[in-house]
Amino acid sequence: MVIKRTKFTRLLTSEDYLDITLFSDRGKIIKFALNYRAVIKDKIPPIYRVDNYHGFLHEQKLWITNKPIPLNEAGLTNNEIVDKYVDKICMNFYKYKEYYINSLKDKK
Repeated sequence: MVIKRTKFTRLLTSEDYLDITLFSDRGKIIKFALNYRAVIKDKIPPIYRVDNYHGFLHEQKLWITNKPIPLNEAGLTNNEIVDKYVDKICMNFYKYKEYYINSLKDKK
């Protein structure tokens, strides 16, 4: 088994970033992390994350909690899960950013 690590950032807007880290063997994704972050008040905090680190698939909605929320994607390969959640993040990142900004207001 030869594990290849691929890491890159997809620019969603000039202030919104999707960091993608993949560990694969012959095109099959074994482990991955998808991290959405955005410029907010001159900082770039993480806002939403999906990964299968720690032995299980989960998401983190960082406007709510840092704790992992388990996901059930039974029947999907890791490649399909990555495709699904990249699409989900690309379609919803404006909402996620708004939720995060609102959670900052709630903490004041």
